[in-house]
Amino acid sequence: MFLISSSVHGSDEHGRLLRRTLMRYVNLTSLLIFRSVSTAVYKRFPTMDHVVEAERTGNKPILPKSFEKQSF
Repeated sequence: MFLISSSVHGSDEHGRLLRRTLMRYVNLTSLLIFRSVSTAVYKRFPTMDHVVEAERTGNKPILPKSFEKQSF
């Protein structure tokens, strides 16, 4: 998180959106890695549909907006 915030400069809207999108991808990558090594996380998110559903029902987004358009 600190690496992204220190590497992506700008206090305007574009810089903020870029940092937020990059952090969403980092969080998603962490979730996918934890899902592959932890049975508790795998039980919580057995498929990508469960990840998308958790993103829709939660207060904060898990996936970037463009991620739902991609197929696996």
